[in-house]
Amino acid sequence: MKPSITIRIILVLAVFVAAFYASYKLYAPPPPPLPFYDPADVNPDLVDQRIRHKGRGHSIAPFRLTDQSGNIVDEEWTRGKVYMADFFFTTCPSICLDMAKQKRWLQEEMRSEQDFLMLSHTVMPEVDSVAVLAEYAALQNADPDRWRLLTGERDSIYALARRSYLVAKEPQTEALEHEMIHTENFVLIDRQRRIRGFYDGTSRESVQLLAQHAKQLLGPK
Repeated sequence: MKPSITIRIILVLAVFVAAFYASYKLYAPPPPPLPFYDPADVNPDLVDQRIRHKGRGHSIAPFRLTDQSGNIVDEEWTRGKVYMADFFFTTCPSICLDMAKQKRWLQEEMRSEQDFLMLSHTVMPEVDSVAVLAEYAALQNADPDRWRLLTGERDSIYALARRSYLVAKEPQTEALEHEMIHTENFVLIDRQRRIRGFYDGTSRESVQLLAQHAKQLLGPK
């Protein structure tokens, strides 16, 4: 076969593939809408008993915490944004290590999405001071414009975990009554501060799904 004929065949095939892809993108059905999660939809062990019955209209409550730079962060920082929230502590020797790895990946994956943020709340504020969080943030290469590590009053953080994000268990014994038993969950929050998904923060596959769903909530650029 002559080279000129081969080139023509390749060009025709390339045009065909491009046309097929464009047609698919144009006519492919949109992904199904993401669900909304209310307290009644979640394992009751992770929910404050006063709101376990709530079946509609749940959203993240106002908050006021301090980030790794010593700045006050409240719900206004997330206004109109899509974000991921999680709970951790800097000295955690187990699941937090895997969660940190996935958060670094997520930050890089979503770097071009200006309306996507990340909020990581320490469950040991008595240990994780601003200075400690600053050092930890540097180790994680956390971009302070996109990823805030938060500390504050323990009761405020605990209330957020159980009444807003629905991700922390009650202590099982009196000896642990001052301990917060956090989960590995990453929580996806939409622009109206509603929960749209829970993801295993130790699993790359699950966090990739979170990124996909976050982009879906963000919409086309």
